[in-house]
Amino acid sequence: MMTRTASAKRDYSLVGESTRHAIETGLASAEWYHTDVPRKVMKELMQRSDGPAIRDTIIWIAAILGSAGGIVWFWGTWWVVPFLFVYGVLYGSSSDSRWHECGHGTAFRTRWMNDVVYHIASFMLMRNPVQWRWSHA
Repeated sequence: MMTRTASAKRDYSLVGESTRHAIETGLASAEWYHTDVPRKVMKELMQRSDGPAIRDTIIWIAAILGSAGGIVWFWGTWWVVPFLFVYGVLYGSSSDSRWHECGHGTAFRTRWMNDVVYHIASFMLMRNPVQWRWSHA
């Protein structure tokens, strides 16, 4: 077995020494993982529809507006802190997942719905929606 040093140059080609070493040690294999869910069931589970995405988007927007209302209502008191926390989490992290999935067109079945939520989330995250789509296809 060949030992590797930090200064050794690696061969990342598809037929190089590093590839042979990865296959021999079990690091590279087409069968490293597969799900136990039958293919037919998996295809049924992966069917896209607008219903769940619409529901989740309504809940997300309502939670953002509700926490914003709490911020306005409790402004000037310490009770505002939990509302600020919830608002920040929903605005930042939840916007990112919607931005990503709608950017790929996988959240909604209908394209225009993906586009609307994608552009809203892009605005919320201060990301250029056109540039990202072209760079991350």
